Amino acid sequence: MSKKRVQEASSYYPCLRYLQRCGGRAKLSQLNFSRDVIQKLVDSNLAKVANTGAGFYLELEKKSWN
Repeated sequence: MSKKRVQEASSYYPCLRYLQRCGGRAKLSQLNFSRDVIQKLVDSNLAKVANTGAGFYLELEKKSWN
């Protein structure tokens, strides 16, 4: 794995682990991670933003649980 790719993964890894510990989703307004970190997860297809009607949630994609 290239050095740049490792740095990118290490920047969003804590957020990914947090979501896994929270059951796969967390309210977007309560996350303390930067917008860039959240955007990297979404761009990497590891997470998605869902509007539940009760707020916006960051949810892990099913394939990222493996």
